[in-house]
Amino acid sequence: MEIHFSHEQFQTLRQTYQKWWAGELKRPIVPIVTYGHPSTVSPSNGPFLWCGTAWDFSIDPRQFIESHHAGLTTQRWHGEAFPHFSTTAFGPGTLAAFLGCTPIGAWNTVWFKPPCEDIPIEELHFEFDENNPNYRRVLNLYEAAMEKWHGSVVVGMVDMGGILDVLQSFRGAENLLMDLYDDPDEVARCVKELQELWFVYYNKFNAIMAPEAEGYTDWYHMYGEKPGYILQSDFSYMIGPKIFDTFVAPELASSAAKITNAVYHMDGIGQIPHLDSLLAIDDIKGIQWQPGVGEPEKQNWDDILSRILASGKKLIYLAQKPDGHPIDIANDPGQLYFEDRSWHINDIVEAQKYGNLYGIEVKES
Repeated sequence: MEIHFSHEQFQTLRQTYQKWWAGELKRPIVPIVTYGHPSTVSPSNGPFLWCGTAWDFSIDPRQFIESHHAGLTTQRWHGEAFPHFSTTAFGPGTLAAFLGCTPIGAWNTVWFKPPCEDIPIEELHFEFDENNPNYRRVLNLYEAAMEKWHGSVVVGMVDMGGILDVLQSFRGAENLLMDLYDDPDEVARCVKELQELWFVYYNKFNAIMAPEAEGYTDWYHMYGEKPGYILQSDFSYMIGPKIFDTFVAPELASSAAKITNAVYHMDGIGQIPHLDSLLAIDDIKGIQWQPGVGEPEKQNWDDILSRILASGKKLIYLAQKPDGHPIDIANDPGQLYFEDRSWHINDIVEAQKYGNLYGIEVKES
């Protein structure tokens, strides 16, 4: 077995997540990865999937899979960690690439250039294109991953983006802000078209994985027994509550209703005015709080965190004190989800100390 994670371990992972979502797991979700373990697979000299290579059509997607496979054979997964393959390198808002934008990769992100500048919003009409080369590239990657791993590695859903984020790729931020006031009916029409297409692509990618999938994940790498997603609307940073409640909240509510255990990516202090609206959406089961660029992670966000926890929703956040214990504000640690933490095998004692805080055994092999 080249990848050291069995079907039985996936079964245990599913059971743990079932308990967590049901409020029956009285500790956080704690993923722990150790790496640098011996492997019989030679290290890969091939290309890895990152923002600078994702849209390089000279690279066969199978090369990305082989490169990632070699790395996985040196890893072990403890607690709620599991072998996965991230597709975030295709960029945030990949749906725009499927609908006509040109992806431009940088060292740590991807931009989506519209087919032409300042397209009037009334001229924007979005349709599914089976032959779009950007869609075919991502589709081929999923096919290659399933051919290689047959579901034993969980392949992440591409970061399709928030609906207004995708629309912003075509209109630009300033134009779209004006559209909200000048052409609200056209904005509503575009939101409807984009949401419908969002699920067309989401379902097509999941259908490739479904026959053999041991599970599903998204760009935040949360595990799901069924397809889930971490929804977002980064554009909402720039709008007030009234506009949010008109154009964003209804779409989020209807999208979350179609997804198992939907979570919302609340990115930046500009989204704080929308928190009450988000907490009112029953089908959003958790909030991932991200203070945003320039805001210190260690700043006291207790007010925000308390409001999320008091709603009964899960809190997807680092949420740890320096000693690794949960933040004091959480009366029920079972509401918390911690990010993956990784240690080299040479530092496994530290990984074991961390795991012991939550009753998680970190084995050496």
